[in-house]
Amino acid sequence: MGKKYTEWQTRKLISAYGGVGSILETIDGALKVKEIDKWRFFAMIERGKEELEENQIIEDDRLLKRLKYYFKNLRTIAKVPANYSEFYNAAIPSLKNHIVNAEYFPKWMYCNKCGSFKHIDDWFKGWCNVYSNDDNKNQESFQPPVCYKCYVNAKGKKGRKFFYLEQVRFIMTAPNGEIDDLPWHLWTNRVDKSKKDKEDSDDNPLFFNDFNPCCKKQDLYYIKSDRFSDFSGVQIVCKNKDCKTKGRPYSLAGLFGLKYPHFTNGAISTIKDKDGNDILDKNGKPKRIFYKPVIRTSNSVYYPLITNSLFIPTRKVPNEIKMVVNTLHKNMNLTFEEIRKNILKNNQVNLTIGQIDEIINPDLDKFISETEYRLREYDYLLSDNYENNQNLVIGKVDSNELALFKINKLLKLKRLKLSSVQTGYSRQEPIDKDLYAQFSMDEYVNSDKGIKAKYTSTKGSGTTILPGVESFGEGIFVDFEKESINEWYDKFKDESNLKKRIDSLIENIGKSEYRISDEKNKMLVNPAYLAKFLFIHTFSHLLIKELEFLTGYPATSMQERLYINEYEMQAVLIYTIAGAEGSYGGLVKQAELERFVKIINSAISRAKDCASDPICYNSDGQGIGGLNLAACYSCSLLPETSCEEFNSYLDRAILIDSKYGFYRNI
Repeated sequence: MGKKYTEWQTRKLISAYGGVGSILETIDGALKVKEIDKWRFFAMIERGKEELEENQIIEDDRLLKRLKYYFKNLRTIAKVPANYSEFYNAAIPSLKNHIVNAEYFPKWMYCNKCGSFKHIDDWFKGWCNVYSNDDNKNQESFQPPVCYKCYVNAKGKKGRKFFYLEQVRFIMTAPNGEIDDLPWHLWTNRVDKSKKDKEDSDDNPLFFNDFNPCCKKQDLYYIKSDRFSDFSGVQIVCKNKDCKTKGRPYSLAGLFGLKYPHFTNGAISTIKDKDGNDILDKNGKPKRIFYKPVIRTSNSVYYPLITNSLFIPTRKVPNEIKMVVNTLHKNMNLTFEEIRKNILKNNQVNLTIGQIDEIINPDLDKFISETEYRLREYDYLLSDNYENNQNLVIGKVDSNELALFKINKLLKLKRLKLSSVQTGYSRQEPIDKDLYAQFSMDEYVNSDKGIKAKYTSTKGSGTTILPGVESFGEGIFVDFEKESINEWYDKFKDESNLKKRIDSLIENIGKSEYRISDEKNKMLVNPAYLAKFLFIHTFSHLLIKELEFLTGYPATSMQERLYINEYEMQAVLIYTIAGAEGSYGGLVKQAELERFVKIINSAISRAKDCASDPICYNSDGQGIGGLNLAACYSCSLLPETSCEEFNSYLDRAILIDSKYGFYRNI
């Protein structure tokens, strides 16, 4: 009966919905993935009991150097171990050391037959008392967990004896990245809302009499009613005859209004700034960290921090050119950014941005933002000196006929390699990649709410190894004409409707609790940059949706990689990876000129017809923090796995409005 293992796709363990700290919904129950140093595979490597083979290491020196900036002890990026069943449809892994360790979560479970409600540890103790004296046999038979009470009642009778337990749907998350079960043992000791002190405030927000259970020998039951569909139809009852509650039921009404403190070393945790000092509220008291109840499948439970890197070949630079650059750098005493701009402006040497960066700062001993990192990829893709190899094969498309759409270059990436590394995760709200990297996940950064990321390893920034996956696939790269975008905005920046939309979004960005990086902060002072970002990002979404409509590839199989900054970049890469639909030549086939023109025309036409209009088109803020305008699932939003920006910074009006849209005449 026992099933100790469950199968899961390797690449899904470094994704928007899977990885360290995530909750995986499997046929055997909900499981929380543990930190990598608790996986048998990584633990044995760090203890020196097993060596990584060459094919288990992700080879991307550019990515490794970047990560070493904030993981000083990092030696290597290891692929998430691949595994498979020993026998067909058997839950026995062929490689025992390649197991990804996880645990049941939530840990509170109830029996659908008898309604008994306990923590998994109490269920297992009861099971050991009634099933066997053999510990191994008990563990084997308790996977998935079963009800020992129903087993005892069915013992000696004909029919079913094993009744599997059900996990509760509700959990708690904290802004510091912690996750826990709701305090169900206190639920029958809670205070009714109607009886709460009218002066109750954030200083005393609990709905419980105290932190003690209702009685010493609790016998809780989880009772579901067929009469009510809301929380009042679910009740918690203690059936201990000596309990002070006298069997009174306590419903789950008010569940999402619960505020429960997070404890550290027995004391209520407080929100601290990056210097370790308490952040004070308006009354001068330390702000506390509280758990928030959520459904365990909610998107807010898990936001992974994943660093992606498109492989680009390293170009060799002649020594004499290196000497010229280094001489300029030393004699002119310029900063990293200044020397690069100076060289490019004066055209003193024929080098690309990536080559200059590698010469001036070969070890990347300074913080490199996500935008700076992608600038090197963008620079390589725009150059005509491609060095095709097994990891990157590029085909050019004659883009003359694309002038109507203001497209500068269209490329077929017939083969590409994308390396993805998980460095951490957050809960309740996403954290911008640059923020956690530039400062530290050990500190609360610029947030009264104290949103903090957790590391993938218990060793934090001191880890010597990080988990990653290598994905091979294909893509379409679209670069727009910089001058055309600038001319369009200069022409319409004072148009009342466009100005109103941009100002409205800037206001929403400023109010949003979703913290943005220094790069995106530039949008608050440069509306032209925001307009460019909205245009390219929305175009990317419309293109993906159109590829889905016309080719049959599901949007979940495609992803975007944005190349946008204030002045140099204005492009997007739409790609798919091996194993997904369209990853065997099907996507790049769509980049053939005649077909691609048809796709763009159709995408623009379809963008004008949203099922939610006029409400969607005239929205003054949708999505996370109101960071979208005319964008909903009927027109512009994509599955979370496809969008880099959590479905934010979108507005199709920027493209198709009859008065000021970029494609108003198409």
